[in-house]
Order: sequence, then structure tokens, then C-alpha cells
Amino acid sequence: MNYAYALLLRGDTRHSRALEASKKFNISLRTAHEDIKKAMELLSKERSEDRAELLNIITANRLALLNKAVRKGNYQVACHLLDSLGRAAGELDPITEASAAPLLRVEIDDKRQPG
Repeated sequence: MNYAYALLLRGDTRHSRALEASKKFNISLRTAHEDIKKAMELLSKERSEDRAELLNIITANRLALLNKAVRKGNYQVACHLLDSLGRAAGELDPITEASAAPLLRVEIDDKRQPG
């Protein structure tokens, strides 16, 4: 499976990776495909963990930069950072934005005298 993992990082098609592993370790093609599948699951899990960690680092950097911008009076930069933090938190996604849109309703009463 470790070799299959290394093959995944190299790229190419899933079948060609399985063929290469099958030949190198003298295992059946089915076993090689199973190893590739396990390696793909491991890679997917690692990437999702890396993504969460990276998002935390980015958020911390944005907050630190926000504090510096406010201290120095760079309010336009601070506004952009707040917007960025809001988008990252899902505050301004289209569904939320649409549900928060105000509803304007106008009614006109007829004041004319029948005559």
C-alpha cells in the first residue's frame, strides 16, 4: 500500500498504477487495485486534515493582519479583511445572502373621489 501511495503522488491513471504495482510485487491485479483504493482513501483523509489546518492558519493570519490594520488606521484594509473572514465563515454565501435580502412591498391606496 505504501508503494501504491507513492504511485498516487506521481499521477497517471489508476489502472496503470495498479499494473505497475502488480508487476513490481508479483501480486494480482485485483490486489493491486485494492491497494490503490486504500492508498486513495489515506490520501483523501490526509488532504482533508491538511485543508482544515491550513484554513486555521489563514484565519489566524487574517485576524493578526486585521489588528495591525486597525491600529495603523488602515480601515479600508480592515473592511476587506472582515469581508474575507465573513466569506470564509460562510456568512456571504448566495443562500444566506438571498434569505437576508429585504422584501420591499408597495401598496397604493386610491384616494380619488368617485364622481
